[in-house]
Amino acid sequence: MKKIVMLWSSLIVAASLSANSDIEVKYQEAMKTYKNKNFKESYRLFSQLYLSKLSDAKLNFYLGRSAFETGHYEVALAAFERVEMLDPGNLRNRLEMGRTYFMLGMNEEAQKTFEEVLQNPNIPKNVRTNIELYLSKVKGAQKKSFTYANVDFDFLYDSNVNYGSLDSEYNINTGTLPAEPERSDIAWQLYGDIVNVYDIGEKNGFAIKNRLTGLIKDYKDENDYDVTYIGYIPSLLYTQTKSLSELAVGIDSLSIASHEYLRTFSVIPRFEYKHSTTLRSIAYFKYQNKDFQRVQEKDLDANHYELAYGVQKVLSPRSYVQGNLIALQEKKKGGTRIDVDYSEYRAIVNYAKQFTPIIGTELFGEYRRRNYDDFSTLFGSTRSDNAGTVAATLNAKVWNSFRVHLKGMYNRVDSNQDRYSYQKYTIAFGINKTF
Repeated sequence: MKKIVMLWSSLIVAASLSANSDIEVKYQEAMKTYKNKNFKESYRLFSQLYLSKLSDAKLNFYLGRSAFETGHYEVALAAFERVEMLDPGNLRNRLEMGRTYFMLGMNEEAQKTFEEVLQNPNIPKNVRTNIELYLSKVKGAQKKSFTYANVDFDFLYDSNVNYGSLDSEYNINTGTLPAEPERSDIAWQLYGDIVNVYDIGEKNGFAIKNRLTGLIKDYKDENDYDVTYIGYIPSLLYTQTKSLSELAVGIDSLSIASHEYLRTFSVIPRFEYKHSTTLRSIAYFKYQNKDFQRVQEKDLDANHYELAYGVQKVLSPRSYVQGNLIALQEKKKGGTRIDVDYSEYRAIVNYAKQFTPIIGTELFGEYRRRNYDDFSTLFGSTRSDNAGTVAATLNAKVWNSFRVHLKGMYNRVDSNQDRYSYQKYTIAFGINKTF
């Protein structure tokens, strides 16, 4: 009898292992068909698997995506709701739930879900634009318009407000001169923007976006570096199934120490293409006319040209990484200043992750190389700068539409003309409110 029991146990274990192996093989097959965009087949395979893996958030998410792409919206919603219970911090799942609510005509639920996602600072800018477009369709189907506002208030410490040199003196052709020392200070900063999107088309088509942005920074002692900024950016958006095109025009004004310093006018065409559900390309060109307002700075007037290409990869439903390469050039309109004409190249990496439904982080890194065109007789060289910036932000949701954040940043510039080499640390703590 004992041998029979042992034999039955072995057979049960072997059958269980065989079943698990079959499930894993079918799961890998389903993932392969999903990645190949054969959603009809991936929906069939995931539908066969999900009862055996009800607690698998990843499988339920891909079942939901396959169901959505094949028009089975009720099944998709049920799958996304299971993911929500299993992994409530999953931002991608919340976005897919909003889209599914929209397709089911559940406009109130769609609006609430999209607005919750929009409040999270960890979502990429291009995803934010897509959410704005959905909300313009959802919120008030008759008027097809959506407006929201965002406000940040920060207290910050700046270790080098005046961009003082790394060393106490710097070299020129005739010897050395004393450098201006670093001056640190604390400040408060208020930033806000208002966005309105008006949808013209149906599922795909045109929309008009208007954005008004403002910034005030007030230092405790170093008031010569106080900043006031206001900008207005209207744009025309055109959406298709896999792409988004935008033509934006920017008008802004910058004041320093209560005196208007700079006005600019910009034209920015931008194009975004979705290669897959997790991979996007983003490219833009920018022309900017810089018009300095004070007589003593008119020689700084310049034409600014910028070309950029970026790739955004969704690493998981909680995280993404984006890399950008930017080439830019400035050319002076007149005068003889040698610190206007330059070419610059930048490499930027952003990484964001939502750890829990409450806490998220964003990491930023940038390398910049700037080469000036004009020779300096004072330094006996043509200026070249190598610069780097790293930053980390931690944000936490306190309650609906209200967050706190802590941000640290380090900048360093190393120039062959050592007068322009500097480093600075900035630490900011503040609150964010979305209306």
